[in-house]
Amino acid sequence: MKKSSANLLKTSLFLAILALALSACGGKGDKNDASPSASPSASATSSESPSASPSESPSASPSASPSESPSAEASQPAAEGVPAGYKLFEDKTFGTTIHYPEDWTLQENLVGIAIFLAPLEGADDKFAENVGFIIEDLGGQAVSAADYLEVTKQQLPNMLEDFEIVEEGAAPAEEGIDGSYIIYKGAQGGNELSWLQTIEVSDGKAYIMTYTASRDSFDKYLDQVGVIADSWTVH
Repeated sequence: MKKSSANLLKTSLFLAILALALSACGGKGDKNDASPSASPSASATSSESPSASPSESPSASPSASPSESPSAEASQPAAEGVPAGYKLFEDKTFGTTIHYPEDWTLQENLVGIAIFLAPLEGADDKFAENVGFIIEDLGGQAVSAADYLEVTKQQLPNMLEDFEIVEEGAAPAEEGIDGSYIIYKGAQGGNELSWLQTIEVSDGKAYIMTYTASRDSFDKYLDQVGVIADSWTVH
């Protein structure tokens, strides 16, 4: 039976959100503790690098042991154009590059393109703040960033306890892109977390970046998350 475009959209986005939630689990201590990170992020035209919407930009997802896929290369920070203190991640499968801090951990083969985890802050730190990137093919549906965000907002309360939207909006008009962002908070797996997610739609694809952090560490990494988000380039 053929589904309506509305149902297709809802199913597609739900799967993307669920996948992120399962992968984003933070652990700094217990790698099996799952915690959420879900949904949208920034995109750009296929040859531009997506930038997150609010002045800060994040992404999402957490941890497990780092592994590199054959398609990806994490080089030393000496690469041209890479800021001091950052490394270059390149994935040839997705045709994308991202800069990430030297002391962060790269994780692949979970969900999407890659997840970058901040270092633990001590023995009592049980959640690794993280930034994750996903590119979702919208299957020919006429979906705007605002549409994507609305469907995401419908799904998140089913995934998180005490879900609350802190801020949401469209990307600044001067950027001339179809983008949206949302900052929200909730609880999952015993963790009180906050998220910043950006969504950009271009050429039939949604580019999603999610930053996930414990409540008291959310502001701490925003500058680094902004650098990571601004560096995201899709070839």
